[in-house]
Amino acid sequence: MACIKTIDMYEQVINCEEIDELKEIINKYSPYYSAWRDYINDILLRNSMSYEKLGNMCGFSKNTIKSWVKDNKVPKSREVFIKLGLGLRCNLHEMNYILQRYGKYPKLYSKSLEDAICIYVISHYPKDEKENAYKIYLDMKQKFLEEIKVKNKRKFLTESQNKTVDMENKIITMKDKEEFASFIKSNEVEFMNSYYKLVDYISAFVRTENLGSSYHSLVVGKEMDKGYEKMISNLKNWGEVPNRRRLINLGITLNMSLAEINQMLSYANMEKLCPKDKIECIILFVLANIDVTSPYHEINHAVLVAQYTENIEIKQQCNNLLTELIGLKNSDEIREDVEFYVKNALESLDIDEEEIFTNNN
Repeated sequence: MACIKTIDMYEQVINCEEIDELKEIINKYSPYYSAWRDYINDILLRNSMSYEKLGNMCGFSKNTIKSWVKDNKVPKSREVFIKLGLGLRCNLHEMNYILQRYGKYPKLYSKSLEDAICIYVISHYPKDEKENAYKIYLDMKQKFLEEIKVKNKRKFLTESQNKTVDMENKIITMKDKEEFASFIKSNEVEFMNSYYKLVDYISAFVRTENLGSSYHSLVVGKEMDKGYEKMISNLKNWGEVPNRRRLINLGITLNMSLAEINQMLSYANMEKLCPKDKIECIILFVLANIDVTSPYHEINHAVLVAQYTENIEIKQQCNNLLTELIGLKNSDEIREDVEFYVKNALESLDIDEEEIFTNNN
């Protein structure tokens, strides 16, 4: 199969008008959905490794490696990709490739504490070292998290003064752990607030969907599992890297449009919806075909603009629009939620909705 650029596949999917067209695209590019299996097989072949040897090298069981190859089971946790990358002693480019290409997770983000530690370990423990890189990473993460995890530091940060690339370069060129520890301490507020824009963005939608209620009310009201509440709490209090699949599902639950979900992903330092992931391909198709002029979406846009604009006149116009639209929210004119359309598409393609709506660890 000829290679296709992600952006070209993206355009094909959003221009589909019927589910049968989407089926053709999914069937045509199905090899992309088995890419994880191929990647692991390539590692085994290039290094003449058995399942057991690769497992021992990276800290996984033989059966786990076997499930990756035989069943094409892609790990659901970003931590598993990091563990594999450190076990293989990947360089920074290779690690980011694994995270983004196969996990659909953000590349290592130097303003995130756990990622800053990972960048340090990768750049200071090269392949010829005998130490267990993943264990070093875990030990350092536990040490620094215990030292700087203090709630509500977020209120002291209004806008980041450090460029991500500058922080990354500083970490890579540090002399030793002492210099790194000093760097962490001097930037602790930055690390605890690494996703503050994402938290603000999600909060605006939560307030819209629930008319001012809490994340807990959202989770209970929408019958979501408690992992979503924990994800937001960890984002807000500790700057912990969010789970991509959970984040996308949250966007669907909050009736975000395609542009809004992609914006949310960008605030999470992630790539926009990727058509080379089967589930995201389906979500992309659904969102591109939904009429986004419904009161749900208009309310969301109005709330966001009202929150972020500095123009008093525009803010007032948004507030007037909100007063008008909220009255329509429960009328018969409202279409179904975004989640309804996504589930319909999954059913049409014989894909279990649990792949996205439950157990997104």
